Amino acid sequence: MFGQAARLVAAAKARRPGKALPAPGGWVYLVNDTNDFLSWQFGLKRWTPAEARAVRQTLQARLAALSPTPYRMFVTPEKSVVYREWLPEGLDRLRNAADRPALQMAAAAPAAVHYLAPWFERMKRLGFVYFRGDTHVSWLGAYLLYRYVMETIAQTGVTTTPPIAYSDLLPELAGFEGDVYAQLDEADRAAFAADAGYAQWRNMLELGLLYRLHPDTARARRVRLADDYLPGFRGRELVAFETGDSTLPRAVVFRDSTATEVMPFLSEHFARVVYAWHDGDVLAEILDRERPDIVLHFVAERFLATYPDMPPINRLQT
Repeated sequence: MFGQAARLVAAAKARRPGKALPAPGGWVYLVNDTNDFLSWQFGLKRWTPAEARAVRQTLQARLAALSPTPYRMFVTPEKSVVYREWLPEGLDRLRNAADRPALQMAAAAPAAVHYLAPWFERMKRLGFVYFRGDTHVSWLGAYLLYRYVMETIAQTGVTTTPPIAYSDLLPELAGFEGDVYAQLDEADRAAFAADAGYAQWRNMLELGLLYRLHPDTARARRVRLADDYLPGFRGRELVAFETGDSTLPRAVVFRDSTATEVMPFLSEHFARVVYAWHDGDVLAEILDRERPDIVLHFVAERFLATYPDMPPINRLQT
């Protein structure tokens, strides 16, 4: 099996000079990415015992440093994991590695690290939970991710308002192109369009339902952070939202792009929540300043490969 996986993954990577791996039915997967996730998914790359031990120690040290404040990490699986059965070029016949980083981390700290592959496997029967031409969850997938997070928060004992019901959302039609579809090689476009063209909307690969909060019920508002809020911060984004309800808990959320569509829903449940997009770090300065009741952490599965080098808590000012 290892030899077959090596041949199929190598062939898929060699045939695509870019990062887009087209599949029948108008789907595109990620290939040749910086993290080389397909190699991790099928066990061609693995942590060494020393690296796995370093990650366990990192998680233990992080939980100890944050205690008694609850810390919960949500690992969003890659689309090629949830929709493995639709991978092209024989990759659909391969088994996902049982010791890939996300599973090891969830096993090392089961109360704190939540790998959502089983959740999305269950939820994908409700509709596409990933965009066909993108690495991210769809608008439906983002809402279902939010619902999982809310159930997890409730289990920590942190009390907030009930989750927003699906029927309370305002759906609207929206087109979506996709980050990997945009990188599709010109040589692949004609064959790809043979299937994708049946459901392609104008210049967008797909048409879907985008879900918004009703403006009359949404309470969270973005607030300005002080100019000197976090000296030395060089991340992609640092924002805060407040609802004006001081009876609600406070939160800090460390994130990447997997949480972008979740933020409007999640912000409704906190008096104040600060979101930091900063290389997957847990930043001490924000925790010191905010004194949150709960710390949430969103990360895409493909970024976990480098976790053996991640500090438990990072401090910008050293």
